[in-house]
Amino acid sequence: MENKELIDRAIGYIQQNPKGNLSLQSIADSAGFSLNYFDAIFRLHTGYSPVEYSRVYKLTRSALELRRTDRRIIDIALDFGYASPESYSRAFRNFYGVSPGEYRGKYSQQIVTWHDLSGRIAISHFRHCFPELKIADIDAALDYCFTHNPLSYAEDIIGMTVADTEILTLGDPIQPGHFIYVSDYNSVEPAVTLVCGEETDAIAYLTYLSEKGCARFSVRKPVEREWNDFGAKAARLGLTCRCGYDMIYPRLEISVPEYDGMLVRELGAQDMTFVRSFRQKGCCSERHVRAIQNHFEQKGNDNLRPIGLFADGELLCLAMPVLDTIRELRKYDVGAIFTSVQTGSDLFSRSVELIWKFAIDLCLRDGASIGNANAVWDADSPLGIEMSERIGLVKAAKNCIYSK
Repeated sequence: MENKELIDRAIGYIQQNPKGNLSLQSIADSAGFSLNYFDAIFRLHTGYSPVEYSRVYKLTRSALELRRTDRRIIDIALDFGYASPESYSRAFRNFYGVSPGEYRGKYSQQIVTWHDLSGRIAISHFRHCFPELKIADIDAALDYCFTHNPLSYAEDIIGMTVADTEILTLGDPIQPGHFIYVSDYNSVEPAVTLVCGEETDAIAYLTYLSEKGCARFSVRKPVEREWNDFGAKAARLGLTCRCGYDMIYPRLEISVPEYDGMLVRELGAQDMTFVRSFRQKGCCSERHVRAIQNHFEQKGNDNLRPIGLFADGELLCLAMPVLDTIRELRKYDVGAIFTSVQTGSDLFSRSVELIWKFAIDLCLRDGASIGNANAVWDADSPLGIEMSERIGLVKAAKNCIYSK
């Protein structure tokens, strides 16, 4: 039996026993794994150790109880295996950022829309055009991502929370197993992304969206699954597809190479002269300069970690990793690399590889995963899939953008 099937069996065992205090041994036994091997394989597939996954699943199920029932918090705590309301409250606050009582007061018995519709013209218009889509609970949508694979869904977790976003589903709005999130980027056409683990469910959205006139949307799918029918259906509907990959680096330290005459390091306020000179050469935009300046002046961008690569006293490459933190997910977006080096040259390959490895090592030491959203060649990120894999990034999800 393949590892994926065994992991699915272990996940099924955890989900069937959300109220038990499961040990690593009992979870491993349920799937037929040896103990040492099981922990590493489970973490690789899910981003959690088996015991961590069991804890997160308990919390998300207990949160559903808080949202949908009026049961006493102490009863919910004891029901899910916590020794006391205090230990449950600590665990809950660490994951959700609020106490169980505060969470219930905010979300109980209501659909969470996250933002008021007033002024959000693009999303409001989208909802009007697609009446069969029901407004879903954004917190339950996050629960779905965290209890399936937070590494594969990392970009979705961030995407749902960094912009005005509405969660819509053809399924259960209280406990969605698939959904789309629609984000308003002050554009006539909102960004539409489908989050779905099963091909049959994805085809239902594909048919509905395309027949109702949605001209462009993204579909994020697990890399280990092939969706043969989905692509054929899209082709019959006249949709074209541009594919990329979301990349996540495992939490392992890597060695940063040394090249003669090159120095890579974090930037400080004293380096703004180099950054402005870099901008004057047309290597980045003014907004990037302002973002770095604001960071150094403590006017925002607290989670920015600007990095520079120097040779002969000149700034050749600039990286701008940004940390996003949602619940327990800490993920750096290292998608922007800027360089003054000629593309395709040996110096280009060496310099980009060096600054990327330094950025990855820095972020891992900060206890975060690494994400490179839609890691394809573009103006902002001169890093192809081949180089991503060569320096240690692995494909976490395939991101397909369909359009007519």
